[in-house]
Amino acid sequence: MPNPDVVYYDFDNFRLDVAKQVLLKNGEPVLLTYKAFQTLQILVQNCGQIVEKENIYNSIWADSFVEEGNLTQYVYLLRKILDKNPSGVSYIETVARRGYIFTANVRKEYASARFKAVAHHSGTIKVTTHYNQALTSLSQEREEGPRSDFLPLRLVEDGKNGGAASETDGLRISRDARPAKHLFWRRPAAFLLGSIIIVLAVLIGLTAFYFRPDKTSLPTTPDISSLAVLPFRPIDAESNNARLGLGMAEAIITRLSKLKQIPVRPTSSIFRYADSPAPDLSETGRELGVDVILEGTVQRDGERIRISVQLVRVVDGKALWAERFDEKYTDNIFALQDSIAARVASSVVSELSPQDLKLVKKWPTQSTEAFEAYQMGVYFWNTRTKENLKKAENSFLKAIEIDSGFAQAFALLADTYLLSGYYGFIAPADRIENRTKASSAIARALTLDDSVAEAHIANAFLQFTPTGADIAKMSIERAIKLAPFNSTARLRHAWILLRLDDIDGAVREMRLAREYDPLSPTSNGALCGLLIYKEEFAEAVDVCRRSVEIEPHTANNRLSLAHALFFNGNTDEALAQAKLDVDEDRQKFAALGSMGFFYAKLGRKADAEAMIKQIKPQSDKISDLLLDLTLINYALGRRDESFTYFQQAYEKRRVQRLTFMRDPVWKDVREDERFVKLMRE
Repeated sequence: MPNPDVVYYDFDNFRLDVAKQVLLKNGEPVLLTYKAFQTLQILVQNCGQIVEKENIYNSIWADSFVEEGNLTQYVYLLRKILDKNPSGVSYIETVARRGYIFTANVRKEYASARFKAVAHHSGTIKVTTHYNQALTSLSQEREEGPRSDFLPLRLVEDGKNGGAASETDGLRISRDARPAKHLFWRRPAAFLLGSIIIVLAVLIGLTAFYFRPDKTSLPTTPDISSLAVLPFRPIDAESNNARLGLGMAEAIITRLSKLKQIPVRPTSSIFRYADSPAPDLSETGRELGVDVILEGTVQRDGERIRISVQLVRVVDGKALWAERFDEKYTDNIFALQDSIAARVASSVVSELSPQDLKLVKKWPTQSTEAFEAYQMGVYFWNTRTKENLKKAENSFLKAIEIDSGFAQAFALLADTYLLSGYYGFIAPADRIENRTKASSAIARALTLDDSVAEAHIANAFLQFTPTGADIAKMSIERAIKLAPFNSTARLRHAWILLRLDDIDGAVREMRLAREYDPLSPTSNGALCGLLIYKEEFAEAVDVCRRSVEIEPHTANNRLSLAHALFFNGNTDEALAQAKLDVDEDRQKFAALGSMGFFYAKLGRKADAEAMIKQIKPQSDKISDLLLDLTLINYALGRRDESFTYFQQAYEKRRVQRLTFMRDPVWKDVREDERFVKLMRE
């Protein structure tokens, strides 16, 4: 229980100086923020007793909005500073779902006892000056100065003495004490002594100020500008826990991604760590290009879920904070995810407003089953393969069936429909129906929640037609305003800018897309394509190689690498890369078309003719092959035959102006007025 007469609390080699508001270790001051000191003072004053978290909040943050993560952070820092007692026990123990206990044996030194002891020994009085000592935290945060009348409210009744009614909850001097103070100063000897003391106090203060620590020399926490959340590791062998760990990570990513102050790596960047946990966090952090990583373990035991998490700084591997959770899975899974996300947010964002916190805690759905189906859809949607896009469609439909108000599920369902058409995974006759379904899903998503960035991203994709680039640009800019670090939004923005003939802006946005999702085969592959368009072939080769290393099966990535290699002069390797797609039966005929073009440009007429022989019979079914036949025949010098194929492709709407004007494969053709004239019509 707090006692205003106590001036020191001693435990082991520490001293808590209440008057100076400073913690000493072996007589040396320890760097603490004001709020950290307050937290420690409350715990020490109530040593051996449970101090409820709510009471700490009421004492320290009564007049301001604060998240629970603030207290957790201070307790974590105090544990690091105090370390453990000589017996190896932590000074601060957590009581699950309640609060904390300060475990040390604390000795109190009272002001009255010190006064009597000193006066009896020397006939003089030793006065401790009551000034504020400015100490700077490791994070260099600025705190308000200690209030002269501060002492935390009584938190727990003192069981040892039945409540000790004589102890008060404030430092304010009682009326009964003031007359004695005035009588003391009326005595001449006391007045002289007091004057001497004041002079000495001033000298001590000036000396302390002169030799004060230089703030620039104090250790500081580097700015945090990026974050990754790894799949939580299961601590048992149950397969469902592996899925649970990835699901927990994805849920937290979804919440943190709503913040506009810091980029959070998307789920697509951390899928690879679900099956093969990161062996080294520093290396993983560098690979992901982030400053801090949130990692954790998860265990499902019936209806209970136990999670341990820590936020680790990549540069030195130090934990910024750690926490454990033990909750009922069925009732509190969303609240648990909210709590973790909020604590991470408060640790990495310097100023987290109530509005930010509200965004972090906004649930996309109230159904865990719907959210799990949505998560599976996101996983398949990210791969961009024909089979998995169909699985993504089914997963999003399942999520919507469970929760018809799930706006994000509608948005990504629409995007899945559009991607299937974009990659040519559905028959041309079905593309109109797919676009109609996509349009309906987008309208539903926007009606449910206009603030869902994914809905605006899908809408931009829908509007991205030869005549709709300006409308698409408006939608994608709205998405970027809502989610500035969304990699897909930046990628789509890049393609729109390219359509508007701003290739430099397109490359800039695509670089951002890759920066925000460095392990995405899609963003790497798209940047590769733009660099080819810009004829920066050497860099294109490096970027394309990276995209294939990340995921060789992503549509077009290997063929893009083959084209980058070919234009960079690595013709043999270009042919080898294209042949891999043929041998593995992935985009076989598209790869044969590329090989035919390479052979024709290299003057290997017989090999080019062999490619034509294989792809020509398929051109009735796969109309894009008409473009390959155009290019191969033109390179072989058969200009009229080439133009005939080009006309057929144009009539079937397979010629894209964007590709025709930018792709170097069309460079020679663009010099032929017949082709250019047809494109102008």
